[in-house]
Amino acid sequence: MRAGLPSPRAAALALAASLLAHLALLGGERVREDSATRPTRAVSVALLQPPTLPAALPEPALPVPPSAQARSTRPSSRPPLPAVEAPPAAPDSPLLRLAGPATWQYRLRQSGQDGEALLDWRPEADGRYSLRLTRRVGERTLPAWESLGHTGSAGLAPERFALQRGGQDRQAINFDAEGRRVSFSSSPAQLELPEGTQDRLSWWLQLAALVQAAPAPGGRWRVWVAGLRGELREWTFEAVESAPEDAGLLHLRRLPLGERDPGVELWLDPARGYWPVRLRQGDPETRGFEIRLSDVNS
Repeated sequence: MRAGLPSPRAAALALAASLLAHLALLGGERVREDSATRPTRAVSVALLQPPTLPAALPEPALPVPPSAQARSTRPSSRPPLPAVEAPPAAPDSPLLRLAGPATWQYRLRQSGQDGEALLDWRPEADGRYSLRLTRRVGERTLPAWESLGHTGSAGLAPERFALQRGGQDRQAINFDAEGRRVSFSSSPAQLELPEGTQDRLSWWLQLAALVQAAPAPGGRWRVWVAGLRGELREWTFEAVESAPEDAGLLHLRRLPLGERDPGVELWLDPARGYWPVRLRQGDPETRGFEIRLSDVNS
């Protein structure tokens, strides 16, 4: 071996080291090239980020019952019901325009006998009223009816109705407007008081006021009426054709309340503010009565 020349083994090692260095350089370049050309997987990064929350979560909506859903679809301003089906919510005190204080005289036919009846109507300036019906057949005085209460935007609001004998209350109905109850002296019943409820006398004027507020031929009018025996019923009246002798009058008939209903009819005079000039309850030849207007004293 010559001096100064590397040995074969050393030359081989040097060659191998050179090849490995070149391979390393080539591999690094490939890694950098691959990483530069490979697409960035941003989606996976985005999924790892926490979602952005709103400043305040909305309150969960409560379930709406079907009936409320149906109401919510209706227009906010419904057309008013036909006046012939129900009285206006606040009529302009038609009774006060109907008549001032007066005594209405009627011819009476009751149980097959003739007599007379007086209807004394006394509205007061302070809004109170008294309404009293007295009847006489021959020399016999029949029990009087008296209604006391006040007038308002809805017409008559009775507070007490009494059947009187000899000037004393024998049976009575009391109307408690604040407690919304009606009670009876002859019955332990205490019933809920519907708006506009009348007694067995005040309904005459109340119905006349309702008709005056909505005089629609062929219509119907409703009024709640309390009776002395503890009953409370809604009476519905409809207009029917008048006989020739009653031309010009509005003839109303109460719809039957049952099989044994004696029936109620009345005739209202538009020329007198629809005041009842004739009224019939049951058969006047048996147990009913009928009155016909004969005169008016103011």
